[in-house]
Amino acid sequence: MSWTWLDDGASDLVVRRPRASEPTHRSGRGHHRSPAPVSSIHLTTETEHPPPTPWPVADPTAPCLLFGGTFDPPHGAHIALAAAARDAALGSDAWLVFVPAGQNPHKPTGPIASDAQRIEMLRLATAELERSAIWTDEVDRAAIEDGPSYWSLTLDRARIAAPRATDLRFLIGADQAVAFHRWRDPDEIVRVAEPVVLLRAPHDTRKKLAAALRGEGRNESEIRAWMDRVADVGVAEASSTAVRGGDRTSLNPRVAQYIRRHGLYT
Repeated sequence: MSWTWLDDGASDLVVRRPRASEPTHRSGRGHHRSPAPVSSIHLTTETEHPPPTPWPVADPTAPCLLFGGTFDPPHGAHIALAAAARDAALGSDAWLVFVPAGQNPHKPTGPIASDAQRIEMLRLATAELERSAIWTDEVDRAAIEDGPSYWSLTLDRARIAAPRATDLRFLIGADQAVAFHRWRDPDEIVRVAEPVVLLRAPHDTRKKLAAALRGEGRNESEIRAWMDRVADVGVAEASSTAVRGGDRTSLNPRVAQYIRRHGLYT
Protein backbone atom coordinates (compact mmCIF):
# COMPACT_ATOMS: atom_id res chain seq x y z
CA MET A 1 0.00 0.00 0.00
CA SER A 2 1.36 3.41 -0.95
CA TRP A 3 0.93 6.33 1.42
CA THR A 4 2.09 9.91 0.95
CA TRP A 5 2.52 11.99 4.02
CA LEU A 6 2.75 15.58 5.23
CA ASP A 7 3.10 16.80 8.83
CA ASP A 8 2.96 20.49 9.56
CA GLY A 9 4.85 20.17 12.81
CA ALA A 10 8.21 20.94 14.33
CA SER A 11 9.74 18.19 12.27
CA ASP A 12 7.66 19.54 9.43
CA LEU A 13 6.59 16.14 8.12
CA VAL A 14 3.71 15.14 5.80
CA VAL A 15 2.25 11.07 4.71
CA ARG A 16 1.40 9.11 1.46
CA ARG A 17 -0.54 6.32 3.08
CA PRO A 18 1.15 3.23 2.46
CA ARG A 19 21.37 5.43 35.51
CA ALA A 20 23.34 2.25 35.42
CA SER A 21 25.70 1.14 32.69
CA GLU A 22 25.84 2.34 29.09
CA PRO A 23 25.95 -0.74 26.83
CA THR A 24 27.41 -0.23 23.39
CA HIS A 25 25.05 -1.05 20.52
CA ARG A 26 25.49 -0.90 16.78
CA SER A 27 23.70 2.01 15.12
CA GLY A 28 21.63 1.60 11.98
CA ARG A 29 18.26 0.09 11.14
CA GLY A 30 17.01 -2.22 13.84
CA HIS A 31 20.10 -1.69 16.03
CA HIS A 32 20.69 0.64 18.93
CA ARG A 33 23.63 2.94 19.42
CA SER A 34 25.22 4.17 22.60
CA PRO A 35 23.63 7.39 23.83
CA ALA A 36 25.64 10.58 23.86
CA PRO A 37 27.33 10.94 27.27
CA VAL A 38 25.37 13.38 29.36
CA SER A 39 28.62 15.12 30.27
CA SER A 40 29.26 15.91 26.60
CA ILE A 41 25.87 17.52 25.96
CA HIS A 42 25.21 21.24 26.23
CA LEU A 43 23.09 20.78 29.34
CA THR A 44 20.40 23.23 30.23
CA THR A 45 20.17 24.27 33.85
CA GLU A 46 17.27 25.21 36.02
CA THR A 47 18.63 28.76 36.20
CA GLU A 48 18.29 29.06 32.39
CA HIS A 49 15.09 27.08 31.84
CA PRO A 50 12.50 25.24 33.92
CA PRO A 51 13.35 21.59 34.63
CA PRO A 52 12.32 19.11 31.93
CA THR A 53 8.90 17.52 32.02
CA PRO A 54 9.16 13.97 33.41
CA TRP A 55 9.93 11.31 30.83
CA PRO A 56 6.76 9.43 29.77
CA VAL A 57 8.31 6.00 29.03
CA ALA A 58 8.59 3.74 32.08
CA ASP A 59 10.94 1.15 30.54
CA PRO A 60 14.49 2.45 31.22
CA THR A 61 15.98 0.28 28.45
CA ALA A 62 13.55 1.08 25.63
CA PRO A 63 14.92 2.99 22.63
CA CYS A 64 12.75 5.98 21.73
CA LEU A 65 11.92 7.75 18.47
CA LEU A 66 10.89 11.36 19.13
CA PHE A 67 8.34 12.88 16.76
CA GLY A 68 7.98 16.64 17.10
CA GLY A 69 5.12 18.46 15.43
CA THR A 70 2.36 20.99 15.83
CA PHE A 71 -0.32 18.27 15.52
CA ASP A 72 -2.98 20.84 14.68
CA PRO A 73 -4.68 18.40 14.34
CA PRO A 74 -2.96 14.98 14.35
CA HIS A 75 -4.05 12.83 11.40
CA GLY A 76 -3.73 9.19 10.40
CA ALA A 77 -0.48 9.71 8.54
CA HIS A 78 1.10 11.11 11.69
CA ILE A 79 0.36 7.86 13.45
CA ALA A 80 0.79 5.10 10.85
CA LEU A 81 4.03 6.15 9.17
CA ALA A 82 5.63 7.28 12.40
CA ALA A 83 4.92 3.92 14.02
CA ALA A 84 6.28 2.10 10.97
CA ALA A 85 9.43 4.23 11.06
CA ARG A 86 9.88 3.48 14.76
CA ASP A 87 9.81 -0.25 14.15
CA ALA A 88 12.03 -0.08 11.05
CA ALA A 89 14.68 2.09 12.66
CA LEU A 90 14.71 0.85 16.25
CA GLY A 91 12.98 -2.51 16.40
CA SER A 92 9.98 -4.07 18.08
CA ASP A 93 10.86 -2.92 21.61
CA ALA A 94 11.08 0.78 20.72
CA TRP A 95 8.69 3.54 21.75
CA LEU A 96 7.31 6.42 19.69
CA VAL A 97 7.28 9.63 21.72
CA PHE A 98 5.17 12.48 20.34
CA VAL A 99 6.42 15.98 21.21
CA PRO A 100 3.77 18.65 20.53
CA ALA A 101 5.52 21.88 19.61
CA GLY A 102 5.52 24.96 21.75
CA GLN A 103 6.37 27.78 19.33
CA ASN A 104 7.55 26.20 16.09
CA PRO A 105 10.54 28.21 14.73
CA HIS A 106 9.77 26.96 11.19
CA LYS A 107 6.25 28.44 11.15
CA PRO A 108 5.32 32.13 11.09
CA THR A 109 2.09 31.67 13.04
CA GLY A 110 1.00 29.57 15.97
CA PRO A 111 -1.51 26.69 16.00
CA ILE A 112 -5.27 27.22 15.81
CA ALA A 113 -6.17 24.75 18.54
CA SER A 114 -5.02 25.46 22.07
CA ASP A 115 -2.16 23.52 23.64
CA ALA A 116 -4.61 21.52 25.76
CA GLN A 117 -6.74 20.72 22.72
CA ARG A 118 -3.77 19.58 20.63
CA ILE A 119 -2.57 17.33 23.45
CA GLU A 120 -6.04 15.85 23.93
CA MET A 121 -6.38 15.18 20.18
CA LEU A 122 -3.01 13.42 20.26
CA ARG A 123 -4.18 11.30 23.18
CA LEU A 124 -7.31 10.33 21.27
CA ALA A 125 -5.36 9.60 18.09
CA THR A 126 -2.80 7.39 19.84
CA ALA A 127 -5.09 5.67 22.36
CA GLU A 128 -4.76 2.31 20.60
CA LEU A 129 -1.15 2.68 19.43
CA GLU A 130 1.13 0.37 21.37
CA ARG A 131 4.47 1.62 22.63
CA SER A 132 3.60 5.28 22.23
CA ALA A 133 3.66 8.22 24.63
CA ILE A 134 3.33 12.00 24.65
CA TRP A 135 6.04 14.22 26.12
CA THR A 136 4.71 17.75 26.69
CA ASP A 137 8.01 19.45 27.52
CA GLU A 138 7.86 22.05 24.71
CA VAL A 139 4.30 23.06 25.57
CA ASP A 140 5.07 23.14 29.29
CA ARG A 141 8.17 25.25 28.70
CA ALA A 142 6.30 27.66 26.40
CA ALA A 143 3.77 28.30 29.17
CA ILE A 144 6.59 29.66 31.33
CA GLU A 145 9.00 31.35 28.94
CA ASP A 146 8.66 33.09 25.57
CA GLY A 147 10.55 32.27 22.40
CA PRO A 148 10.77 29.57 19.75
CA SER A 149 11.00 25.90 20.71
CA TYR A 150 14.31 24.98 19.10
CA TRP A 151 14.79 21.25 18.58
CA SER A 152 18.37 21.37 19.82
CA LEU A 153 17.14 22.50 23.25
CA THR A 154 14.32 19.96 23.23
CA LEU A 155 16.81 17.15 22.59
CA ASP A 156 19.11 18.39 25.34
CA ARG A 157 16.17 18.28 27.72
CA ALA A 158 15.10 14.85 26.49
CA ARG A 159 18.58 13.53 27.17
CA ILE A 160 18.35 14.89 30.72
CA ALA A 161 14.82 13.58 31.32
CA ALA A 162 15.26 10.11 29.78
CA PRO A 163 17.15 7.28 31.49
CA ARG A 164 20.88 7.56 30.83
CA ALA A 165 21.10 4.48 28.58
CA THR A 166 18.16 5.44 26.34
CA ASP A 167 18.88 5.33 22.62
CA LEU A 168 17.19 8.49 21.31
CA ARG A 169 16.38 9.14 17.65
CA PHE A 170 14.03 11.66 16.08
CA LEU A 171 11.77 11.69 13.05
CA ILE A 172 12.29 14.26 10.32
CA GLY A 173 10.68 14.84 6.91
CA ALA A 174 12.82 14.75 3.76
CA ASP A 175 12.15 18.46 3.16
CA GLN A 176 13.64 19.29 6.55
CA ALA A 177 16.56 16.91 5.96
CA VAL A 178 17.42 19.06 2.94
CA ALA A 179 17.24 22.22 5.08
CA PHE A 180 18.83 20.63 8.16
CA HIS A 181 22.09 22.58 7.86
CA ARG A 182 20.05 25.73 8.48
CA TRP A 183 18.59 24.45 11.76
CA ARG A 184 20.04 25.80 14.99
CA ASP A 185 23.01 23.66 16.15
CA PRO A 186 22.62 20.86 13.56
CA ASP A 187 25.89 19.14 14.50
CA GLU A 188 24.93 19.12 18.18
CA ILE A 189 21.51 17.69 17.31
CA VAL A 190 23.00 14.73 15.43
CA ARG A 191 25.47 14.10 18.24
CA VAL A 192 22.63 13.80 20.74
CA ALA A 193 20.18 11.87 18.51
CA GLU A 194 20.37 10.48 14.97
CA PRO A 195 17.59 11.52 12.55
CA VAL A 196 15.25 9.02 10.95
CA VAL A 197 13.99 10.39 7.62
CA LEU A 198 10.56 9.99 6.06
CA LEU A 199 10.31 10.68 2.34
CA ARG A 200 7.78 13.34 1.39
CA ALA A 201 6.97 15.47 -1.63
CA PRO A 202 8.76 17.01 -3.38
CA HIS A 203 11.54 14.65 -2.19
CA ASP A 204 9.44 11.49 -2.27
CA THR A 205 12.15 9.15 -3.59
CA ARG A 206 15.73 8.53 -2.53
CA LYS A 207 16.93 9.84 -5.88
CA LYS A 208 15.04 13.12 -5.49
CA LEU A 209 16.27 13.54 -1.92
CA ALA A 210 19.89 12.96 -2.96
CA ALA A 211 19.54 15.49 -5.79
CA ALA A 212 18.07 18.09 -3.43
CA LEU A 213 20.88 17.56 -0.90
CA ARG A 214 23.41 17.92 -3.72
CA GLY A 215 21.71 21.16 -4.77
CA GLU A 216 22.19 22.46 -1.20
CA GLY A 217 25.93 21.85 -1.46
CA ARG A 218 26.09 18.63 0.58
CA ASN A 219 29.07 16.44 -0.29
CA GLU A 220 28.79 12.78 -1.24
CA SER A 221 29.71 11.57 2.23
CA GLU A 222 26.95 13.70 3.77
CA ILE A 223 24.47 12.50 1.15
CA ARG A 224 25.28 8.85 1.89
CA ALA A 225 24.77 9.53 5.60
CA TRP A 226 21.30 10.96 4.89
CA MET A 227 20.43 8.02 2.63
CA ASP A 228 21.31 5.65 5.46
CA ARG A 229 18.82 7.48 7.68
CA VAL A 230 15.82 7.02 5.37
CA ALA A 231 13.08 4.71 6.68
CA ASP A 232 11.55 2.94 3.68
CA VAL A 233 8.01 2.83 5.03
CA GLY A 234 6.15 4.77 2.36
CA VAL A 235 5.43 8.40 1.61
CA ALA A 236 2.78 10.59 3.20
CA GLU A 237 0.04 12.67 1.57
CA ALA A 238 -2.39 13.57 4.35
CA SER A 239 -1.77 16.97 5.90
CA SER A 240 -2.99 18.98 8.85
CA THR A 241 -3.48 21.90 6.45
CA ALA A 242 -5.96 19.82 4.42
CA VAL A 243 -7.81 18.82 7.59
CA ARG A 244 -8.08 22.45 8.68
CA GLY A 245 -9.48 23.16 5.21
CA GLY A 246 -12.30 20.69 5.76
CA ASP A 247 -10.94 17.31 4.61
CA ARG A 248 -11.58 14.92 7.51
CA THR A 249 -10.88 11.64 5.66
CA SER A 250 -7.46 11.10 7.30
CA LEU A 251 -8.65 11.65 10.87
CA ASN A 252 -9.19 9.10 13.59
CA PRO A 253 -12.98 9.10 14.23
CA ARG A 254 -12.42 10.09 17.87
CA VAL A 255 -10.37 13.10 16.76
CA ALA A 256 -12.99 14.06 14.16
CA GLN A 257 -15.69 13.90 16.84
CA TYR A 258 -13.59 16.05 19.20
CA ILE A 259 -13.11 18.65 16.44
CA ARG A 260 -16.86 18.79 15.78
CA ARG A 261 -17.69 18.99 19.47
CA HIS A 262 -15.33 21.90 20.06
CA GLY A 263 -16.05 23.72 16.80
CA LEU A 264 -12.41 23.66 15.65
CA TYR A 265 -11.20 24.57 12.15
CA THR A 266 -14.55 25.97 11.00
